[in-house]
Amino acid sequence: MMSVIFSFLGLLLLNFKFIWEMRFWCLMLMSFFSLKFLNLEVWGEVCMGYFYCDNMSGILMNLTFWVGGLMMLASNYSVKFMNNKSLNFSFIVVMLCVLVVLFFISCHIMYFYIFFEVSLIPTLMLIIGWGYQPERLQAGMYMMLYTITASLPLLVSLIMLGYMYKSYNMVLINYLNCIEVLYGVNILWFLGIMGAFLVKLPMFSVHLWLPKAHVEAPIAGSMILAGVLLKLGGYGILRLLSVFFLNDVFSSKILIVSCLWGGVITAVICVGQSDVKSLIAYSSVGHMGVMLAGSLTKFMWGWEGAMLMMVSHGFCSSGLFCLANLIYEKFKSRSLYFYGGMLNVNSIMCLWWFLFCIGNMGAPPNINLISEVMLFCSMYIYSSMLVVIILLMVFMGGLYNLIMFISTQHGGIMNYMNSNCVNNCSEYLLLFLHFYPMLVFILNIGYLNKIFLV
Repeated sequence: MMSVIFSFLGLLLLNFKFIWEMRFWCLMLMSFFSLKFLNLEVWGEVCMGYFYCDNMSGILMNLTFWVGGLMMLASNYSVKFMNNKSLNFSFIVVMLCVLVVLFFISCHIMYFYIFFEVSLIPTLMLIIGWGYQPERLQAGMYMMLYTITASLPLLVSLIMLGYMYKSYNMVLINYLNCIEVLYGVNILWFLGIMGAFLVKLPMFSVHLWLPKAHVEAPIAGSMILAGVLLKLGGYGILRLLSVFFLNDVFSSKILIVSCLWGGVITAVICVGQSDVKSLIAYSSVGHMGVMLAGSLTKFMWGWEGAMLMMVSHGFCSSGLFCLANLIYEKFKSRSLYFYGGMLNVNSIMCLWWFLFCIGNMGAPPNINLISEVMLFCSMYIYSSMLVVIILLMVFMGGLYNLIMFISTQHGGIMNYMNSNCVNNCSEYLLLFLHFYPMLVFILNIGYLNKIFLV
């Protein structure tokens, strides 16, 4: 583990002609290298008790490396080819991946909080440094204000929890199994612990920073936001609920209903969106709301479905942002009203749009289907009254994905469309590398059973 960290630190200091390609291949190779450690639980001993890797953090670490490499592949034209500070860009991407991986494998409460907060800095630099519009400053301010405001109660709550347990090591606290300590915790303390992760997820009603950040961010910023950074909130909730047994203390009916109803409202918002990036961003709010509701039902199917939803959404949403960016680079517009008839111009891209749209609505053969079935079943077991909201979400999810596909691929061809619609091989490779894990991971669904085994 230490050799991996030192190799990354050395990679950050390098500066020569082929550094872009070196950093790209390092991230992709690290995604395969990390597969070896998914079933090991010995990193805590190697790293002096500060870092620990289990199956839950291992799969998200793998996702981080994979999406990090695809970020650089997606930015090859807009950053490297256009010579838009490519060395600084690749440095920030690698640094962000390192910070996110350190967050996933941290077992010390303070390091867990520090890496959670520090990961905001490279994200802000991506949005402000390589964003498209002057409104990116406002988007960065929204993101920082929302996350930092909710993170201060988290810091106080984590310090108090460490004082109560007389330890700041989450692995040790989990082994102690001291559930009786937290029966004196009130609802304000619970919200103080969960608040920062609910904002990062984001939960409906604290989600306004996400569409602004997605719209103003470059393609790499949108990919890392949708693919990895939203999973910081989901991972933090699952980890703290399991370590501190908060799931056994509190009833979560209000949060579950809020998440599901928020998913319905965001789906309605998606139907009326004209900006394709904003539509994909609002759909992420709905998917993460379903993930949170399933994890709060306290059923094993809900937790396994939540974990699978985070992985599947990371690939699918990142791929949709790549498709939106490919259209933007050719037509210089993100409005659905300006697209149309692309099936007649580029039929291969129509196929990729179809595959990712059906993946986003949870249709087979993608792993999104398995995750949504597990989450919906856990919520139905929790309360049969939730089936009405679930049916609304399924219908509206299919509706806005169908609208997005029809608006871009069918209809009349605009007069300004010309031969520039031709794509190159790297763009097809980028989309294939997003879709391949969604398709193949369904062959190994049994891996989820290992994640939450006690």
